Amino acid sequence: MLWIEDKFEKEVVDALSSQLSVSHLLTKFLLARGITQSKEAINFISPRLAHLSDPFEIPGMTEAVKRVVNAIENKENILLIGDYDVDGITSTVIVKKNLISLGLTPYHVTPKRKSEGYGLTQEVLDRGLQVESIDLVIALDCGTNSIEESEFLSASGIDLIVIDHHQSKGPPLTNAIQVNPHLHDDNGEPWRLLCTAGLAFKLIHGILKILRQRGVKEALELNPKDSLALAGLGTIADLVPLCDENRILATFGLKYLFENPCPGLQAILQLANLTAGSDPSSEDIAFKIAPRINACGRLDDADVATSLLLETDHHKCKSLALRMNQYNEERKSIESNLSEDALQQAKEFFTDRSAVVVCGQGNHWNPGVVGIVAGKLANALGKPCIVLAQTGSECKGSGRGVQGIDLVQSLDQCKELLEHWGGHPAAVGLSLSVDNLEHFKQKFIDVIETDTGGSLPESSIRIAAVIKQEELQESLLRDLNNLAPFGQKNPEPILALHNIRLPQEPRKVGNGEHFQFSIQNGKGTVSGIAWNMSDRIPPHSTEIDLAFRFRWNSWNGRKTPQMILEDWKLSS
Repeated sequence: MLWIEDKFEKEVVDALSSQLSVSHLLTKFLLARGITQSKEAINFISPRLAHLSDPFEIPGMTEAVKRVVNAIENKENILLIGDYDVDGITSTVIVKKNLISLGLTPYHVTPKRKSEGYGLTQEVLDRGLQVESIDLVIALDCGTNSIEESEFLSASGIDLIVIDHHQSKGPPLTNAIQVNPHLHDDNGEPWRLLCTAGLAFKLIHGILKILRQRGVKEALELNPKDSLALAGLGTIADLVPLCDENRILATFGLKYLFENPCPGLQAILQLANLTAGSDPSSEDIAFKIAPRINACGRLDDADVATSLLLETDHHKCKSLALRMNQYNEERKSIESNLSEDALQQAKEFFTDRSAVVVCGQGNHWNPGVVGIVAGKLANALGKPCIVLAQTGSECKGSGRGVQGIDLVQSLDQCKELLEHWGGHPAAVGLSLSVDNLEHFKQKFIDVIETDTGGSLPESSIRIAAVIKQEELQESLLRDLNNLAPFGQKNPEPILALHNIRLPQEPRKVGNGEHFQFSIQNGKGTVSGIAWNMSDRIPPHSTEIDLAFRFRWNSWNGRKTPQMILEDWKLSS
């Protein structure tokens, strides 16, 4: 593992530290994020809702807002179709809750992954359009590439609005209003990186602005802040870069999520052992809340999650949350078995290749779980990984990438072998005929090897700062907290200690897969934990270097500083 240390000129650090009246360490963390000006630094450390841009700056938003306002004024029937992941579900709930408060009774349909596929398909439209004579369809977190479906709706006299952030595989739709930042040239706008939950928040903000100007009582009584918990949840869960406006939504989303959650969110928090008033983090979303919500869609009943977040009755919320938990436990069991099989295939056939494409069939080769497994493989192997599940003559699955590789572009070079495909540079979904599987494997790997010159970059970690043992104090934790919430493009800093000796021999904990250790900081002992590293326990009698994250550890109502070990090596 290569350690890359961030280094900055002392004069630059001193100057910015003085301007901001903050520590040199915090200044280095800001500089590592490309923040060099005091105003920019202040906005980063203290994000404000007032810094959100006008929603009408986003192309297509004016037209979308006008169409929805017209629907509200004329009491039209609206059908919402959202994706089955957290982003799609929270977007659907944001829009539906607000439209209900504005006097409409919108319908919603959440696609069934197995039978209807992803997003705005003809199958999900057929089901959704059965409920009523629909005037307007709003596709959320899907629809950008639904050319045939948009033509069908247009021919049926039904208007379509697409609110989405997925990459387009062709020109914009000609018969729909589209709000998608990626359909336009990137000029560094603050809304550029919004996921659909963020765009849905902007849509509602725009609608309320127009209706308030017209003196609509219901709009005057509504507050856009009421949607922040869901917008922040979708933003963090979708792994979009947590900078610019995403940082604002994530920060305030976490605040409102834990301060005053709706009954559905409250039920999820209780099952995840997260209580209101606790110190929330993006990790709580990523590892405790999002997997529970996603589990419903992965196992083909995402409407459990949608219904839970729309429900106001606490008893019903508890019942739905328990059902969600059952899905999550089932998901974990399937995932464990699938991961084992996929890793075995990867080691057997792709050890010497720059990418991995594995496929299987059977009970645990569930298309809803392959994305998680692909992510685990990519992280473990340091190469792009595609995991496919075969059902009959079709293979469906997901791919996860590594830094420096755009999977959308890679799949574009294989498109003649694919039935459907799309996504983000680091995460894609795809389907293909089993007849094309072997050809696709070879073609995809060839594309990756051509793009990388046949060798992927050495696995590395970036060291934000080398510190001294005596700096492992609460003041450092306060500095780190100024940077939260952490996520894409705003990673949690990894710190390093050089030339230290552990005062005691580390001890294995859990099932023997992890180990605990401790460090002296001059005032006492700071504990540390190394997850899944029991096969690499460092010596306590030799000088070593440690790379670690530094966090608060909450246990039984008590908070203590804790090191989370990332790597260690013998001191040079």
